[in-house]
Amino acid sequence: MTPPPARAVPVPLLLVVTDRSLVPLPALVPLFERLVDGVRPGSVGLYFREPGLADGEALRALEPLVRAARSSGRVAPIFVRARPDLAWAAGADGVQLQAGGLTPGEARAVAPELRVGYSAHEVEEVARVAPAVDYVTFSPVFASPGKRPPVGLEALAAAGRAGGGTPVLALGGITGPEQARQARRHGARGVAVIRAVLGAADPAAAARALLAALAPLI
Repeated sequence: MTPPPARAVPVPLLLVVTDRSLVPLPALVPLFERLVDGVRPGSVGLYFREPGLADGEALRALEPLVRAARSSGRVAPIFVRARPDLAWAAGADGVQLQAGGLTPGEARAVAPELRVGYSAHEVEEVARVAPAVDYVTFSPVFASPGKRPPVGLEALAAAGRAGGGTPVLALGGITGPEQARQARRHGARGVAVIRAVLGAADPAAAARALLAALAPLI
């Protein structure tokens, strides 16, 4: 079966990273709809990052998310961790790569129509991959439980410069609007978050507050 074609969607200002320990897969579709309804089209995206899922499970979770992201006039890009083949099969908009996995060129060879993101942790890494990708997440900017020591805001600013025109999204320890504002002031186009939205009492309100903190870009 041929999946629906990927669209030329913008890089989101707020990229919400999935975590099924916080939001079970069956609950993702209604949650995602609440996040994207009522905000500027393309400003919120989803990074489907669920290691350990069987391919069939992942595909069955992704397909309704893609339908929701494209229904009712919505523009809400969905990116899939590391698997351009799975992203293509589900009709998602892009793939996010990591060090040690496929290169951007290899991912584009599998599915040329997909947008390509990359998870970077060092400024030199950003400089190396930026010309070949559509966006980069840079982490951890702030202290984040279970992660390596934070790189800090000055490193984020350096990553933004190293990326040239490639958007850099700050990731790691962004717990609310204040961290989002600081990231924006230090050159990030936007932010990528997990608990700041998925762990909030009102995820849609939390997402809107983060977008408001990025208001100079909206």
